[in-house]
Amino acid sequence: MKHLIISKIAPILFTCLLISKYAFSEQIINQDVDLTSGSILSNVMGLTIHESIGGPFSIDNEGTIEASNIDSNGNPTIKLEVGTTINNSGLIDASGSVNINSIHYINNLENNSLINSGTISSGTTGDYGNAIHIEDSHIRKITNTSNGTMSVTNSSLNSAGIRVSGDSVIDTIENEGIISSNGTIYSRGIISINSSLIDQITNKGTITSSGGSESNHGIVFWNNSDTTISNSGDIEGLGGYGYGIRIGGDGGFSSLTNTGTITGSLNAISNSGEITSIFNSGSIIGVSGYGIDNSGGNISNLSNAQNNLTFVGKLPSNYFIKINNTNDYGKINISDPSGSMNVGIMDNSIITEGTYQGVLVGVNSTNIDISNGNYASNENHYKYRIESNVLNQWDLVVNDLTADVKCSLNSNHPDCQKTDCISSSIENGLNNLNNGNFALMNTFDCNKFGESGKCISIGIRKIQVNEPRSDIDGIVFVYGHKTSPNKRWGFFINSSTSYDTNTNLSLSNKTPLLGLYGVWNENIDQSGLQIKIGNSYQSTNANIIRPIVGVSDKAEGVTSLEYTNMMVEFRNNKKISEKITISPYFAAQYSQKRQKGYTETGVDLPISYNDIIDTSLTAITGIKYNYRINDNSIFGSLGFEYDIFHNTSALTPTGVSGLTSVDLTKNYNPNRPIITLGFDQNIFDNQTIEAKFQYQELSFKGMSETNLYLNYKYSF
Repeated sequence: MKHLIISKIAPILFTCLLISKYAFSEQIINQDVDLTSGSILSNVMGLTIHESIGGPFSIDNEGTIEASNIDSNGNPTIKLEVGTTINNSGLIDASGSVNINSIHYINNLENNSLINSGTISSGTTGDYGNAIHIEDSHIRKITNTSNGTMSVTNSSLNSAGIRVSGDSVIDTIENEGIISSNGTIYSRGIISINSSLIDQITNKGTITSSGGSESNHGIVFWNNSDTTISNSGDIEGLGGYGYGIRIGGDGGFSSLTNTGTITGSLNAISNSGEITSIFNSGSIIGVSGYGIDNSGGNISNLSNAQNNLTFVGKLPSNYFIKINNTNDYGKINISDPSGSMNVGIMDNSIITEGTYQGVLVGVNSTNIDISNGNYASNENHYKYRIESNVLNQWDLVVNDLTADVKCSLNSNHPDCQKTDCISSSIENGLNNLNNGNFALMNTFDCNKFGESGKCISIGIRKIQVNEPRSDIDGIVFVYGHKTSPNKRWGFFINSSTSYDTNTNLSLSNKTPLLGLYGVWNENIDQSGLQIKIGNSYQSTNANIIRPIVGVSDKAEGVTSLEYTNMMVEFRNNKKISEKITISPYFAAQYSQKRQKGYTETGVDLPISYNDIIDTSLTAITGIKYNYRINDNSIFGSLGFEYDIFHNTSALTPTGVSGLTSVDLTKNYNPNRPIITLGFDQNIFDNQTIEAKFQYQELSFKGMSETNLYLNYKYSF
């Protein structure tokens, strides 16, 4: 009888216990949640909040949202399958034995965001614990403020503060607080797996993993997430063989900018995948291993300011040294290097001339491809090279490039050694365009006419310009036509056949020297007043070489030179006797020479040059003479040129910082003598051979020109 009573009471007690167990279980489904401070929303079997249809929803929590006894991935504390905005300043917690998620986004491609200034935590005694799990979902932004914590504790296997899996996409993760994971094996602060993408991670706080003896990593990319990472806080993988950042064989990220600290108990960064760029001006430290282990991966660009970075494995394609000052610059110690790399200087470095010792240790010459280049800093350009003075140790040698380029442009500067330079090549080129000046306008004349009043002349001309020397040969054709007893006109063509200039300047014909003139004489025998007007034009191609000075490079450019000239001359031809004629003269000449601007080629830092325009208004005076001996004549002239007005454009080069304008007028010569001596002989009544020699000083001091002109005239 007693046994019967007990057997009847037992089911009743069991039913009461079940009712007691679930009496305080709460669940909110498909609605907004606004939980105030001190309030508790709890469910002992998970799915405390489940947003599955409808929405978008908002969850604002200042209290506690919790779930316990979780043993399935399908029963997190909060499960979100539709767009939801979460703002948490309280506690969101999950606990159980396996597959624990405080917040689980699943199959949710709608508009989701999360701001946490409280605590989101998961505690598990088994495997797979996550504070936040994003699975096949899209999250616009996850923000963990300076007061926020996202954590997993006591996981046996595979735990993460934030797990991103499936085909998920996260636009931005911003952390100023703590994202942490603590477990026995495979603990991660943030992990991206499968085909997931995280566009940007910005960390100003701490992302850490710690625990047992195996594989604790701050951030893990098992897939190529194409992420941009900015770290000014701490990223840590502690305990066992931990990595601050781990990239798997199929993993990768776009760029890492580190101004904070990345630490691994073994290696700070372990890469078996693809990294596009690392910019390090903070600390990357592997406690028992290396700062960067790239044994199984590829790094395109590594820029470093840390003075004790350690590296092992395949070399990056490009390594850039960040320099803050002469005592603070990047140094890297490389072990077991494979492959080769280019070495340069990182952008925004501040450099001065000198030697930066020990920038590379552990590599030999076969590991270095490009080891030199140019760099601009503090309005100066520098030339640098990597140089080894100790076995497998390399120094960075920096020379001031701007100063040497300045001397290659203008060696007249007090700090330069006088030599050939761009300025002297420009002066030489402009002087070689002196062919159409006043003296030659008078040289190229055909003034003996036959019955039809016509005259032609064919000749050769040789010019020599000194300081520096140039030799120009050419052929000349002149035509004259007498239209009345007192008037005549003519034209000439002077085509240069060869140019022998200095090594830094070469010229070639573009348009030959062309001239047109007209003459009026007071008397039909050409005595008395004579007025002559004329103009000329010439165009020449020029190849100009900038010479090597110091560490500057040899460079060349192609341009063209143009010359235009207009003149008027008044002459009084006085016959002293039947044989002697004296002719005082005065002339005015306007001329313009132009060198077109150009940009150099064949050099890393090409210089661009502006147009150079040389304009002058010149007065010329002197005396001419002619002495006849039978059928022969000796003639000549003595005159002076004076520039009433002269202006030459300043040379304003660009392309290398710190360059200044060059005044091309400092070496200008405004007063110039002209001397001419000639001889002609009438071989027949209508045929004459003539030889003329002319000397004149040129527009730039120290430069002069001599001309020899031989011609044959035929009148008809």
